[in-house]
Amino acid sequence: MKMKDKLFSNVNAVKPDGRTFKAFQKRFNTILGDRLDMTDQQLRQIYDGISPYIETSIYAEMEDVLEAIQNAYHAFVNWVRDETAQESKKIEDQSNKYSNVHTSGSHQSFSKLSNHPNIDQQLNKGESFEGEKIQRYINDEKSFNWFVTHVVTNYQSLPKQRIEVLVFKHEDYQYLELQLFGKSFIRQYGFRKAYQLHKTLMHAFYTTFDDLLAKGTVMKTDQAIEEQILAPVLEQFKAKVDAKVGEAHEQAESL
Repeated sequence: MKMKDKLFSNVNAVKPDGRTFKAFQKRFNTILGDRLDMTDQQLRQIYDGISPYIETSIYAEMEDVLEAIQNAYHAFVNWVRDETAQESKKIEDQSNKYSNVHTSGSHQSFSKLSNHPNIDQQLNKGESFEGEKIQRYINDEKSFNWFVTHVVTNYQSLPKQRIEVLVFKHEDYQYLELQLFGKSFIRQYGFRKAYQLHKTLMHAFYTTFDDLLAKGTVMKTDQAIEEQILAPVLEQFKAKVDAKVGEAHEQAESL
């Protein structure tokens, strides 16, 4: 049985104790109530989902449960920021396309832009806009099920920070780091480009971690993190960096 199937079968099977649920509800509202507006039914769904994995009592493990909820919230914040950045880039590209087109076809580009008349205002709202968008995700049943799954799997997993410990010991990462910050790459693309790619690489590790948790995958061991997160992400980035390094070598040899 997959983790997600097990999770929702547990939700149906476990009936929460009224007093412990009230304690959880009160603590949640104190710590996270200002950021996440959840109904009693939604909180009960989280409580029911995580209860089968609490080994002692909700009172003893309350802070760990709330930390798992906070981690799921931060994952949603990152997804919203990535989505907003993609929307912003798409609109900017459309705007540039419209400004460069001087034919009757330019009207079509303008109509596409008009579908997002308030995007600049929304982006300028910063955290307020993020909060509103996250709340819409929370209110959507499918998205909220991902949220609950992330909470439950996060509660059982190693912390995301474990990635930082493991990746710096990984041979493929060490190779990639030497490529990114080697003379050929820096000479051709500059240190800022190397730094941006490295930052993107680290972000990809964290995003992959959160994506897997939201799909019901529990990361209980270092081996799981290495095999399901580090290895595939590093392989993808290695191909990109090798291609750029090859271009840099070719241009250097032609000089």
